[in-house]
Amino acid sequence: MDKRSERFLKVYPWFYGFSGDLLFYIAIDTLFLTLVKGFSAAQIVSITSVSHLICLALQFPILLLVRRIGNTASVRLGAFLLLLASLAITFGEHYFVVLLGVLFRECALILESAAVVALENNLDLLDRRGEFVRIRARATMTYSVITLVISVIASPLFNWYRYLPMLCSIGTCTTGFTLSLFLKDVSDYDRVPRHKRAASGERLRFSRVIVLTVLVYSLFYLLVNNGQSEGKLFIQQEILLDFDEKKTAMIIGAFVFVSRLVRVLSNAIVRRVYEKLQAKMGVFLPLLMLSAVSAMLFGSFISVPPVKIAVMSLGYIIVLFSRDPFKLYMQDVILSSTPKTQHQTVITVLEFGVKLACAGVGLIYSAILVSHPMIVVISIMLALAAVEILLGLLLYRSVTAGKRVET
Repeated sequence: MDKRSERFLKVYPWFYGFSGDLLFYIAIDTLFLTLVKGFSAAQIVSITSVSHLICLALQFPILLLVRRIGNTASVRLGAFLLLLASLAITFGEHYFVVLLGVLFRECALILESAAVVALENNLDLLDRRGEFVRIRARATMTYSVITLVISVIASPLFNWYRYLPMLCSIGTCTTGFTLSLFLKDVSDYDRVPRHKRAASGERLRFSRVIVLTVLVYSLFYLLVNNGQSEGKLFIQQEILLDFDEKKTAMIIGAFVFVSRLVRVLSNAIVRRVYEKLQAKMGVFLPLLMLSAVSAMLFGSFISVPPVKIAVMSLGYIIVLFSRDPFKLYMQDVILSSTPKTQHQTVITVLEFGVKLACAGVGLIYSAILVSHPMIVVISIMLALAAVEILLGLLLYRSVTAGKRVET
């Protein structure tokens, strides 16, 4: 049992590195959907929002599935669905086939979130729960390094042959699925039957900390997803006003590379920043998000193209910098605030909140983009970023108040 737990700890960072998302696709998604599939901005936004809406309806059925089949099988199923997603997006000729692929991707990421619970369970078996932050940081570091390399080669590959990055994405998904076969939650909490949960007498109580964590996490990752999709599309539209398609692809590849490099840096320093800021992470990172959206919005009004691109790209870079540390902080807060028998539930609730926010706001964005430019969407993001700071302050007060009560 110890050997299998140790193997899990060794394989997990590599699994997360190759299965954290559709790696090559996220580097050229807007270019691929616009220039290869021929989709409009409204269609691209609607693909994301509709997939979130469908996945929203499937969220709790997926939770029931995770409880029935366990963390180990859920992670493997998620990795397989991610492979199917890459195939559908690559070879789908119609809007609805691509939409199905994006839906597979969203469901896969929900299922793969069981790996976080399995990680904590295996650490507990080895009496090493204190290493949760370190190993999660190593996993996100692996992912960020891989995506950094991809950001360098994705645009040249796209310019050489527009389907080549997606074929590479299929390859990384195949690697991730293979690695998932070496991951196993060997604890008694891999699959918690209903009678065990009932016998434990532990029912999920939505305390103030949990409710605020879900709200803060959901809104923050709504902004992260918007920043990476709508934000990048907005920057792409602005660049296309001054440059041709090939130069635009190279410019986007350049700032995506820098953003990935900064993401590696954020994962390299996250442990030290976490140890220093603790609960203040929930306020500091939303402040960074506000500055990111502001840079993208107000940078678009600059008339000098190089300066405009630099300022707007800086906003995108800040989004990537804050993404992983925030997820690490939120997961640690909510797992520390709930009993082990409910960890599958609370992780799913976190993702449910993100899907609910993304689906609802995404549909609003789609309706707006039918008759309004992308700058209206970015302006709404700015207002939401300000709300996120207020929620972050409330969470900070609740977390610090809880710690004072414990001491």
